[in-house]
Amino acid sequence: MKIIHLSDIHIHSESILANNPIERFSLALDHIKNNHLDADMLIVSGDISHQGDLASYKKFDEIFTKANLPDHLNAKLLIGNHDDREHFKNYFTKTPTDKNGFVQYDIEISDRRFLFLDTIEANSHAGHYCKKRQLWLQNKLDESLKKNQNVFIFMHHNPFPLAQLESDLIGLVDRDQFRSIVSNYKKIIKHIFFGHQHITVSGNYLGIPFSAPRSINHPLVPNFSKEYRLGFANTDPSYNIVLLNNDSLIIHNEDFLKTSVNWFETTKDIRE
Repeated sequence: MKIIHLSDIHIHSESILANNPIERFSLALDHIKNNHLDADMLIVSGDISHQGDLASYKKFDEIFTKANLPDHLNAKLLIGNHDDREHFKNYFTKTPTDKNGFVQYDIEISDRRFLFLDTIEANSHAGHYCKKRQLWLQNKLDESLKKNQNVFIFMHHNPFPLAQLESDLIGLVDRDQFRSIVSNYKKIIKHIFFGHQHITVSGNYLGIPFSAPRSINHPLVPNFSKEYRLGFANTDPSYNIVLLNNDSLIIHNEDFLKTSVNWFETTKDIRE
């Protein structure tokens, strides 16, 4: 199974940090169309818009429609801290919600379940995951445990600090509650995917692998010399390609602005 993971598009009518988010999103979709039509799923893990306005959601839809990707690559959408939940729901009416109106849903494919979480709260850049949302997650994990399914979680906010706790002001606030839930299902949760920080990062949390791609529009650079901080250095944007096999999960970063490539032949003995 092949999954395309994009995050932090930030559709906006104006440039952000000297980058045009409309142009960059269009280039990313062009790159996907030219290279990854064999993918099984395309997922955008939040911050579709920069200001959560209806016009930006219409523009996102317009760009996506113009790209003319096949139906099976219609984007599975999550919301991020720059999105507006009500505007999102009013426009993207086909994206499911849970019984409490949160943009949370799941997809079952054979013995795999993909969970898409809603981690936002109005007027906060930090992540929030209230008791109602926690109960939804726990119920879905219980179902998967009974079905002997492998679970893959997609969310916008990082659910744990990426450096020191005191410097993580925009991560998930309800991290202890999230940890308590997922720690009980470590055997079936195979990967946690997120975005939000605009950096490429991967590792292991409670024995569960995790990963995040850079922003589609304005990737950032982390610094760990004295305290964790983020900065802008005109780094190339990217999205991730997830290759999900029965015995492995492999993630590649696609630097989609690099369209002129001198390819080496790797399918035959290059010593010839």
